[in-house]
Amino acid sequence: MEFSYQDYQYLLQTGAFYPPCGFQPYISVNKVQYSAIEKEHDKKRNSYEKAFRELSHRVGKEYYRKVYPVQSRTLDYAQLAFPAYKFILPEVLAEDWLAIVDWHKFQRDHALHQPLTAYIVLKLLGFGNSNNAFKIGNESLLDLSVNQILTWSGTRYLKKYLIDTHVMDNADSNLWFGQSALSKEMWKALFIEAACLAATFHDMGYPWQYVNILASKLRYPGGQQIESPTDDADNIIRQFGQRLMFCPLNGYHLLDRDVPATWHQRLKNLTSLSLRETHGFPGAIGFLYFNDALREFPNLKIHPIRQFCVEWAAMGIMMHDMGKIYWGDKGTESPPENQQLQLHFGVDPLGCIIALADVLEDFERPVVEFSSGDDHSVGHYSTACNSSHLEYMNGTLTIKYQMNSAKQKAEKQFYIGKEHREYFAPNVGYLNLAAAGINKVLMEACLL
Repeated sequence: MEFSYQDYQYLLQTGAFYPPCGFQPYISVNKVQYSAIEKEHDKKRNSYEKAFRELSHRVGKEYYRKVYPVQSRTLDYAQLAFPAYKFILPEVLAEDWLAIVDWHKFQRDHALHQPLTAYIVLKLLGFGNSNNAFKIGNESLLDLSVNQILTWSGTRYLKKYLIDTHVMDNADSNLWFGQSALSKEMWKALFIEAACLAATFHDMGYPWQYVNILASKLRYPGGQQIESPTDDADNIIRQFGQRLMFCPLNGYHLLDRDVPATWHQRLKNLTSLSLRETHGFPGAIGFLYFNDALREFPNLKIHPIRQFCVEWAAMGIMMHDMGKIYWGDKGTESPPENQQLQLHFGVDPLGCIIALADVLEDFERPVVEFSSGDDHSVGHYSTACNSSHLEYMNGTLTIKYQMNSAKQKAEKQFYIGKEHREYFAPNVGYLNLAAAGINKVLMEACLL
């Protein structure tokens, strides 16, 4: 299966690509709260119209013509999927541009990357049609994902969470816990919708991580580190500790009454570390918080499965970027420090799909090369990767990156080794796909 920006455009033109929306809206918006936030946002005079206008002054026409329609589509999608996106899009675009033009070693865009990751997710899952989904042997990735959920073995935490949020109180509860063909179709629709939602906003935590990186560089006299604005782990646990996104930190369990007395301190340490060292964790917190800030509560009119989409997507946002916490300070040179965070396909198929798509989406990620004159500089936006390819044969999954030049191929090949070890090292890699029938993963860079 091939993934590229050209293929994304083709699917748009043919009408084959559209975000699933069967369970939208996910929250019932409180109009008073929305109006209050909108007024505060308007006072700052930082509208998304202004953001697009300012971006057009800073980038070439070719790059802008890619970003504008992609983010406009995302904004349209967000009207029902994530209403608060309207208020944070200006900062998303600003931070994204800064990330592309800075001089750090690892430059990355997200304005194109996030929607293109959603495209990969939807294509992997056949846009909801098992016949068009990526095949592992004779089974589609979509069917394999839903089958793992409906065993209620590794995924029993999902069932318990659904019960705790009163899905059982609804007349259609048998659909969500049964084994009928209709139950499977409902879960397929729910799975692809939550996966699309998570993929579209999976990197929204980068501005928070940027703030935390800055804070880590500043210290008081005597070496004491300045606290970042989101470094209150106790408060985070108090506000979000019962939400679905915390299940992976607890080994994919909802905490019971027999939790060890020492666990809270360890959970606090993990939370604080995740806030400082990842963008996935603060992204998930931000995603939940912005939805909470707008949603009507209590509200008995909206079906709890709709809110579950938000909770499940938040967990996917968090887990796509927890590899560093899973491995710990010593990285891949030693056994993982937090083994409960390993992404197992049989336990968290949604998180696995988001992480895999994130690894695949390396194409159309621009960086800038500058040339300077006496009183000006000119930036040229270029991309190294043209497309990604995914192949499966006899238990082996192969990821190929088509690079645009021999130099770019060599650079990609240099970084692949570390990335492969982090994600796909046998048994200990962060992303364990054995339950899907994948025993080995290969990664390689090829010349276009």
